[in-house]
Amino acid sequence: MRVKFGVKTGQNLQGYTYPELSAIWMKAEELGFDSAWLHDHLVSGTNKTTDPTLEAYTTMAALARDTKRLRMGTLVTCLSFRNPAVLAKVGATIDSISGGRFIMGIGTGWDEKEATDYGLSFPPFRERFEQLDEALQIFRLMWTEDSPSFKGKHFSITNAQCYPKPVQKHLPVWVGIDVGTRRMPRLGVEKADGFNSTAPPDLLRKMLDRAEEVRMRTGRAREEVTYSAQMPLLVGSESQVEEILQHLIKRWGVPREDFMKKTRDERWIIGTPEKVAEDLRAYLDVGMEYLVPKIMGDMLLWPLEVVKDKLLPLL
Repeated sequence: MRVKFGVKTGQNLQGYTYPELSAIWMKAEELGFDSAWLHDHLVSGTNKTTDPTLEAYTTMAALARDTKRLRMGTLVTCLSFRNPAVLAKVGATIDSISGGRFIMGIGTGWDEKEATDYGLSFPPFRERFEQLDEALQIFRLMWTEDSPSFKGKHFSITNAQCYPKPVQKHLPVWVGIDVGTRRMPRLGVEKADGFNSTAPPDLLRKMLDRAEEVRMRTGRAREEVTYSAQMPLLVGSESQVEEILQHLIKRWGVPREDFMKKTRDERWIIGTPEKVAEDLRAYLDVGMEYLVPKIMGDMLLWPLEVVKDKLLPLL
């Protein structure tokens, strides 16, 4: 089975401008990547608080018009930022604008300070998990029924019409998982269509084993769910890797040793196409079928070509 390959452009991590994002997405489409993805954050994650952080869904609507084939989504949407009924409406709208290319990535969120800074509620994880469960039910009701109603512990809708419906007969939903190996993988299979995670391969194996246990017990076909992973990639020859590093260090405006510590702390996969391919095979070996890396230096565009021409043929 061919591994699917997307690109993750986390707008708050690189301070992307809209023209940069648009150029990256159009280049990814030109090169034949399967999808492109945004982050869902409201404030900068760089060392400069004034770096731009474009809001995910308004930005995606524009990017949908800049592209023609790429599938798209947000890895992952923070439920605390939006009412789930409104988010269902947003998802259906993006699917309509894009001609049926949207994938909903949704999670419980993790950045409490970001939410509270914006005056948003951020309850304990148990409650956020319950909210996510209800949101997944609301999504499917609003995307498939005429005037659905739902009354849950946290959310309710009453005759909530959602037109136009998604272009896709079954709009896929991926649940974002950080480290959970029991409840979150179960939810991803029972009430969504798979999961996406930033976890390393050894932890991904436990997530997938749990998801497969639930999938087989519930009778879902294997092709109905997707198991995907994201990771930071810095790939190229020695000179290309150095060029990207210099560009990023200058963009961040920090000492080299501080930036290199960041690459270690965040488990960047760095090296030649051969070395990176070997590291990525660990993800494929545990059952990941869809990789969505953050390709470092993507704003230069040529690193996307290195991945397409030199790395992907090795997988």
